[in-house]
Amino acid sequence: MVLFGFPTPTQVVSQIIRVITTSIPILVGVFAVWMQFADLVFNGIPLIGKGKIEDYYDFIVVGSGSAGSAVAARLSEDPTVSVLLLEAGGDPNPMTYIPSAAPYLAHPSIEYFYATVPQRNSAFGVANQSVPWPRGRGVGGSSNVNFMIYNRGNPHDYNQWAKITSDWRWSWENIVKIFLKIEDYYGYWDGNGHHSKGGPLRIEPIRDSPGIDYVLAAGEEIGLPKRDANTITQTPGISPIDFTQKRGVRFSAYRAYIKPNEDRPNFKVLRYSQATRIHFDHDLRAIGVTYLRHGVKSYVGVKREIILSCGTMGSAQLLMLSGIGPREHLLELGIRPLVNLPVGYNLQDHVVTYVGPFLLNKEGTSYMPERDLGLGAIFNYIKDGSGPLSTPLGVTAFAFLATSYAPHSTWSDLFWAIHNVGVYQALGDTLDAAFSTTGNIFRRYLQPYVGQDAHFVVQINGLPKSVGRLWLPDADPSSLPIIDPRYYSDPEGQDLNSMVEGIQVLLRLYENTTSLGGRLGARLSNRQIPGCEQHVHRSRGYWECVVRTITGTLYHPVGTCAMGKPGEPGTVVDSQLRVLGTRGLRVADSSIMPKIINSNTNAPAMMIGENCAEMVKQTWGLK
Repeated sequence: MVLFGFPTPTQVVSQIIRVITTSIPILVGVFAVWMQFADLVFNGIPLIGKGKIEDYYDFIVVGSGSAGSAVAARLSEDPTVSVLLLEAGGDPNPMTYIPSAAPYLAHPSIEYFYATVPQRNSAFGVANQSVPWPRGRGVGGSSNVNFMIYNRGNPHDYNQWAKITSDWRWSWENIVKIFLKIEDYYGYWDGNGHHSKGGPLRIEPIRDSPGIDYVLAAGEEIGLPKRDANTITQTPGISPIDFTQKRGVRFSAYRAYIKPNEDRPNFKVLRYSQATRIHFDHDLRAIGVTYLRHGVKSYVGVKREIILSCGTMGSAQLLMLSGIGPREHLLELGIRPLVNLPVGYNLQDHVVTYVGPFLLNKEGTSYMPERDLGLGAIFNYIKDGSGPLSTPLGVTAFAFLATSYAPHSTWSDLFWAIHNVGVYQALGDTLDAAFSTTGNIFRRYLQPYVGQDAHFVVQINGLPKSVGRLWLPDADPSSLPIIDPRYYSDPEGQDLNSMVEGIQVLLRLYENTTSLGGRLGARLSNRQIPGCEQHVHRSRGYWECVVRTITGTLYHPVGTCAMGKPGEPGTVVDSQLRVLGTRGLRVADSSIMPKIINSNTNAPAMMIGENCAEMVKQTWGLK
């Protein structure tokens, strides 16, 4: 309502929020230009100061994401060896430190704008049926732009890896020790005996969670009790989220591994340095890397090993550009094949869909920016890191669910990210941007409910059966690879069936429980998702349409440099992450996962980096 031509306070706040959110990409760009210029001026002169680059290093780590940061920091612990870390981006952009800015960080300086080819069986509501797959660029990689959710994965996930590789080092018994080594845990479950303190990665509980008690109580009612998923078993249940934060500020791999250790005299971090090729001698030993830094091509040699940690897309791309990959594909591109390996195959991802809004009749049970993001909230965040600015898009709770398609009752095949966020004015635009929808699907769908408390859920297929592939369009290192995850292509349709079954459980959680359905009157919107109007609302056909129309990713691609036994189909690296057919070359990032884990992949990527560093140290007898 407007009185005498003046906007209401709610309208004023709404406009301020809109200005802030649209300004974030602009601020990101301004900071990005300055940071790259500063690096060129202060670190770009190779003959003086920090700009000095040696001709050879004992170890070269390519890529400083969650895994590469761990590898480089751990190898540099031994002062007798030299370590070079090559990173295509710069330090984390200042805007990335604010968790609530996460949905608005899209900028080429801090993200690679990967996208899939048009999907045949899904993404019907997505522009060109091409799902965006952004990945982090910069020191810290995707840990600079993710939603900071801390999950280890299921023990069965890692025991499966150990079976695939016949190497106990990938079993849960050993992997859990690495997670304990990583943690500086002050999270929600602190003191339960399954976590540790003193590691490099700070973990803290969610600091703003309106309505979470109702969700947890409803979970108890339907057999999804409140429990810590990061223990020795992963029985289905719901938990408040643990974030990789410190006092409400993002705690990335950069803060965990690089910033505290970069001053070591034997450790060199070279920013804005895009590796374009790995070089080998006649025995296929890796001997050096060609890279572009501030537009200048350079070469640096290695004495012992090169470790690729460029991520699922980047590591596969760099291997193929260097002659390691499918022989026929490389020949088509004019690349001389050195080792014929199935690089780029075995691509897996966590596909997601949106379910909601679940409308609530009690004020304050969700986050509404127009109501909750005032000067007081900003002051509290500055003072102690509390309040809604500490939480990205209101994500509050995390749940694991075993459907009838799960391999085991303690091996969940679905998980939920529960967003306790109401329908605020810009939510539709935010979701349209996140899913890259066509025709403003979310804006049209949510508009009648603006101003109402609500929750929505992102449902994730945790153990997908569909497998895709990545390949190169040409031999140009600046070209982005071609990506086809082949969502919902598994012959038996298990991926789709499990997603539909999970939605039915979700409806029970919100509508058929005393805690949510009774006390809050929780009810699913009676409107149909645009594009699915031809189906009866809530019918199986309707939910299949929703899953295939609102198709997205949780940004967890894995598997393109799969670990396995040498000689077996599909294997690119052995259990010590050594690239088959070569010497002195390993891969350490999520691309080595032979099977995707039912979990967020940030902490597991750090675990892979830690495990790789231990293997390298053992190989060379390092401290």
